[in-house]
Formats: sequence, C-alpha cells, structure tokens
Amino acid sequence: MSPSKGTASVLQYTPIDEIPKIREHLKATYNSGRLLPLEYRKQQLLRLIHLVEGNYARFEEAFKVDLGRHAVEVTGAELNNTVMDLMYLHDNFETWAKPEKPGFNLKFWAFGPVIRRVPKGVVLVVGPFNGGAIVTGNACVVKMSELTPNVSATLTELLPRYLDQDLFRVVNGGIPETTAVLQLQWDHIVFTGSAAVGRIIAIAAAKHLTPTTLELGGQCPVFCDPKMDMYLTARRLLWAKALNAGQTCTTVNHIFVPYEAQDALVEAFTKVYKEFFPEGPERAPISTLVTDVAFKRIRGLSEKTKGEIVCGGQWDEGRRWMAPTILKNVALDDTVMENELFGPILPIVPVRDFQDAIDWTNSRSHPLAVYAFTDDAKFKEYGKSNTHSGQFVVNDTTLQTIIPGLPFGGVGESGYGMVKGRYIFDTLSHMRATCESPWFVDSMVLGWRFPPYTDAKVKQAAALKPRVPPLNPSWGSMLRSWMPF
Repeated sequence: MSPSKGTASVLQYTPIDEIPKIREHLKATYNSGRLLPLEYRKQQLLRLIHLVEGNYARFEEAFKVDLGRHAVEVTGAELNNTVMDLMYLHDNFETWAKPEKPGFNLKFWAFGPVIRRVPKGVVLVVGPFNGGAIVTGNACVVKMSELTPNVSATLTELLPRYLDQDLFRVVNGGIPETTAVLQLQWDHIVFTGSAAVGRIIAIAAAKHLTPTTLELGGQCPVFCDPKMDMYLTARRLLWAKALNAGQTCTTVNHIFVPYEAQDALVEAFTKVYKEFFPEGPERAPISTLVTDVAFKRIRGLSEKTKGEIVCGGQWDEGRRWMAPTILKNVALDDTVMENELFGPILPIVPVRDFQDAIDWTNSRSHPLAVYAFTDDAKFKEYGKSNTHSGQFVVNDTTLQTIIPGLPFGGVGESGYGMVKGRYIFDTLSHMRATCESPWFVDSMVLGWRFPPYTDAKVKQAAALKPRVPPLNPSWGSMLRSWMPF
C-alpha cells in the first residue's frame, strides 16, 4: 500500500487489484441476506453512532491536522450533526420500512397492492459515510477523500472495530483508485463534492445504468433587505463564511444589497469582524484551504478582483491560509462572480433593483440554496417564488442541513436526489410494487381480456376507464363524477 502525500498523513491507499475483490466479497455477503433483518441493521447503525460519539477527540485532532479546524467547529458543525442524523435514522427507519398500501381503489382492491421498500444491493458512497446505506439493508463501499488524509485514515482505522467488514468497507486512494472503483458496477452511487467531479461520476455510472445521487453546490446568493438588522445579518454571514474557510457546499457565495444600504452592511461587517477576531485573523483558529491548488485559486481571485477589501485579505501560503475577506462594490462581471468561490472570500454586490439580481441568479446554474435576510413577508415570498434552488432559507445560512425531517438536495447543477432522514431511506431503497391476482377477477372484472374478442368485451374493457371531468362542468356532470362507476 502506498501512502498519500503529506507530512502528517497516515493514510494508506487501497491496492487497485484489491478493489474488485472487495466489491465481490460484499456482494456475496449481501446475497446471503445477512442484512435483511431490521434488528441487525439497527445494531450496525447503533455501532456506527458509537464509532462517532466515542471518538470525538480523534476526529477533532484529525480535522485540526488536515484543515486547522477548531474543536468547537468540528464538534458543532460535523460530529454533532452526524450523530443527530444517525439517531434520527435509528429512531424512525423501522417505521419507514413497513409495507405501505397505496390509496384505496374500488376496482383493484382485490389485488391487495402493497409497496415494499427493499435494498438495492451494494452501494458506493464517494464522500462522507452515509448511515442510509445501513438502514436500507445495502452493503456499502465508502471512497473517502484523499484530500483530508487524517480524517480518512481515522475512519479507516475505526470502521472495522465497529461495523461488519463483510458488509461495509472503506477504499482509499487518489485518481487511479477512484477510476478503478468507478469502472465497477454498483447498485447506487452517492457522491458529495464538486460539479466537475459529479459529471465524471455520472458518466461512469451511466455505463452501467447505475442510479446516482449527487450532492454538489453552486453560487448560493444572499438577498439582503435594506430594512434588515445589518448587525444580525453580518454576524450570521461572517460566521458562515469563516466556517471551514468557506469550504462548505451551503455557504453563502455573495450578497446582493441595494446601493443605498451597502455602507450600513459594510459598517456592520467591520464591527463584527473585530468582535470575532479581536487580535486579528492571523491569531484566530481559522481553517486552512484543503489543497495548495485551492489556496492558489482563492489567492488569485483576491488579486484579480476589482472589488474593494473591507476586512481581511491577509494570507499565508505556507499554511494554505487566507483570512475571511469581505469585498464591497463588486460588479456582476467581476472575476469573483464567475464561478462558485468555495473559499473565504465574500463579495458584496450592490444593485439598483433586486429583480436584476434575481434575473442574474436565474440565468446561471441553480444553486444549492438561496438565502434571504429580511423580516418583510412580501420580500420573503417574492424571493421564494422567483428563484429556483435546492433550499430557500430566511435570516440564516447552512443551518437547514441540521434540521431533522427536512430533505437535503440540489436541483440542476447543484445536484439531484435527496439525502438525510426519510429521503435517504427512500433514495437507497427500491420501492417494489407487489400484488396478488385472485381467482375470481376473471369472472368479475377482467374476463374481457381473453380471446375471442367481441363488441361486448370492448364495452367491458371501457368500463374500467375512470370518469374524466368535463372542461365545462354542469351540476349533472359533477354528480356523475362522484359516482364510483
């Protein structure tokens, strides 16, 4: 096994020739039916929960080495969120797994139609491990990111201690190993990452007609009402942008605000910045960029922009570190507005009319989230009705990802498919339609289907057609539509 590059890394790559064997072994165990009993699934899920809960310190240290993240940020934004998601699955999946009857239909009740959620097979997860694979009864291979080697190495070490290795395995590596994984047939693929890699995943999956779920990102905008409390707005947005140095898929990408309100927002950011980093951002526990390439890209954008730096701008190439940087007077055609930033730069874009900002947003790829900061009901509704995104959130950002029961997913280039809770359960389950035809339906309902065909059988077949309401209903036609036949 070859180690990944990086002085602090302990990550060992999976030999490429072992990857097909791992998949075949998991497939054989899946076919044995070991994970069919709900109780075994629940036991495995609980063990995964204990894997996370019992190793907070290990994961906090791994995130610190890989990304310089503070324990408060790792605990609050990563580990607690993971435990909450897994516990929600633990407490509810047995109810979701019960057979479900479709709505009653007088003509077909005798068939006893039932929907059963059954496992798909062996699932590939490229990104963070998802407990949905366990509760749906699927075996799972997790391809962790080589860009966070210590986090990946920690999970690789811990997983065999807690979970059934005949059903759940980790594969590590870079492009060659990922390519080898994607050449294999899987029964579902879940990917979390960039749109560029998402396209590669989708193309590889298409060769095997494998269903995919892509969790991507996009240029998530904020529409800031000039009447909004600017201090609250700046406080919440600076927190979101500083979180993991802006390297989260739901973070704010830029802020639209009317020209006349830009100075008030800038003043609020300046005040909050001093509160957050009283000794300067250089002395604060701010996360680093994930790779040298990411750092150079972000630094290059900060040098090319025509926007004016309000706060931040400091950087340290040796640490791949850049301070959260607020820009003002950023034009729509500025270099920082070309693509998703995925870094600690936050442009303020002054506009004369919010409709111009909405039109610009709608002309580009749909973002994972749209944020509105306002207390005005009409402003909220206008933003909600005239934009298109995976989520719409008012007066905060990112926190929608931790609310139990809400779906999480994108639309268009921000991804497709849903994860979290009931939605990942349905995503990784096959909804298998079942019914049983009783002996008497031939004489009572469906005898017309057998030859020889006659005019009388044409009328009998037509009787199964539901009543279609007229385009211009009368009282008589409405009464007839209520009748069962």
